[in-house]
Amino acid sequence: MKEGKAEYLQMIQEPICRMSTISAIFKGFAATIVAGIATLTYEDINTWILLLSFIPVISFAVLDLYYLQLEKKYRFLYEQVRKDTHDVDFSMDIHCDTKIAKARIRDCIKSPSIWLFYPAMIIILIVVFVFRLKGVI
Repeated sequence: MKEGKAEYLQMIQEPICRMSTISAIFKGFAATIVAGIATLTYEDINTWILLLSFIPVISFAVLDLYYLQLEKKYRFLYEQVRKDTHDVDFSMDIHCDTKIAKARIRDCIKSPSIWLFYPAMIIILIVVFVFRLKGVI
């Protein structure tokens, strides 16, 4: 093994772990907002406030996409170092071809951690909003 390779891989692994932790936090915040809004709609809540609840959920989705994209770039750097196609220079520069690293926005949207979670949250908000407008709740 090249000198310093293990330390370099460890150094690259740290932001990957942080990105996945941040992603979990965003999902927790989004789920809390949706659960809170769904609970509050059984009481008297302004329809505009209900409509405004879409903003944080969509914001968390966009931030989650951004951090997933960064995570994919770091994973690509990790793999390059692991396979000895990148020098052990202790650089954290992740400017790479996003297509090769599979870190384009559309690649990130295809990730199950995004497409299985955020559309469900938005659908729940839409259903609650429509029910509220129709007077069902």
